[in-house]
Amino acid sequence: MSRSLSLSTKIIVAVTLFFFAALGTITYFNYTSMQNFAKKSEEEKSEQLLNSIEPIISINMFLGMDAPMRDYLNKIVKTTPMILKLIVKDNGGKVHFSYISPKYKTQNITPIELKHTIRDKLIPEPVGEIEMAYSNAKYSEIVDRYKHFSFQLLLAAFALVLLLIILLKKALAPLKELARELKSYDPMKSNFSKKRIEGEGEIHIIQNAVVDMIEKIQGYTDRLFKLNLELEKKVKERTETIENTNSQLRKEIEERKRAEEALKYANRMLEKLSTTDSLTGLYNRRVFEQNFNRFWKIAVRERRPISVILCDIDHFKKINDTYGHQAGDVCLREFAEILLKCVSRPMDMVARYGGEEFIFLLPDTPLPGAVTIANEIQLLLRERNENGKTKIKMTTSIGISSIIPDNLDESRHLILSADRALYDAKKSGRNRIVTNPL
Repeated sequence: MSRSLSLSTKIIVAVTLFFFAALGTITYFNYTSMQNFAKKSEEEKSEQLLNSIEPIISINMFLGMDAPMRDYLNKIVKTTPMILKLIVKDNGGKVHFSYISPKYKTQNITPIELKHTIRDKLIPEPVGEIEMAYSNAKYSEIVDRYKHFSFQLLLAAFALVLLLIILLKKALAPLKELARELKSYDPMKSNFSKKRIEGEGEIHIIQNAVVDMIEKIQGYTDRLFKLNLELEKKVKERTETIENTNSQLRKEIEERKRAEEALKYANRMLEKLSTTDSLTGLYNRRVFEQNFNRFWKIAVRERRPISVILCDIDHFKKINDTYGHQAGDVCLREFAEILLKCVSRPMDMVARYGGEEFIFLLPDTPLPGAVTIANEIQLLLRERNENGKTKIKMTTSIGISSIIPDNLDESRHLILSADRALYDAKKSGRNRIVTNPL
């Protein structure tokens, strides 16, 4: 039979675990913070050093003054032992200065490797390249020192916890004795031997409170027996009442569930009607504009491309006039199905923009990707027209525009640009793709 831990043991264990958990967490985060700070500090030092010598190297290389440059760099590597490697090359790959410390290949810690293109302010082309390896020894030294400090801190904490355990055991001994007395207590035998004691300590207060509680228990036992008899009688009466009430409640719950299901269905239908075009089943213009504004902000923030494809059915009015509006509606639905087949990513969308005009929103898509989708639309439409069962042939004109935006207020220009491309496609003979990137 398993034996549960005593209260004193639980308190000691809880305090110990909490202390070590808190100390371990603080030590870990301090160590991580120190490690990151030391690493970043060394990287900044190496970057600042390289930035400070780059202008001088650039001037000397531009003027062809190799000797002064080598003298200057020799002084730098002598006065900066943290530099393990420093190589200066021109655009043709010719080495103008090369220094590799004997410590470079014996380093236990990977050094910081830097490579800068040398540029002169007078000419746009790069002059050459600087390669530098900067020692991480300081970083390693700081981290090792902090490791030793953390270990010493943990040892000191362990000693404090041991002292705390000893003090807790001594302080909780009277409470443990009181707990044993309570465990053996039987209200029927009245065998609780502890009495009230004088004092203001926590143990005294607890023992006096326990004695008061035992006396009340003895008084309540008799009263509880009488109350139980009365309660049984009332429970029987209430059970009959509850059963009748439950029966009525079940009926009301069933009716409410039916009403809730009907309400959910109505809400789903309402949501669908508010977001989709009733004829084609595509998203409507309102949903397109909401998504367009949202993805435009993302594209501006992350400097990502965004593309729009605007297309409509050529000579659609002629189809309506020749075959009737019902046939025109069938053509619109078939065209919408073709467009949906060209949407492959979850964030892409196609919507009915108005009449026989449809629009694609293609976030994170450059111009070539949009052209690929436009070609796929044309291909699927040709396959439909070549089907022997197709009575009404359709072609489409497509305008495409794409941009990497940097301004929240320019979103309308992208759709206007695609609209101009669509106009040009129609003007130049229809059934073709025209691009108009911004």
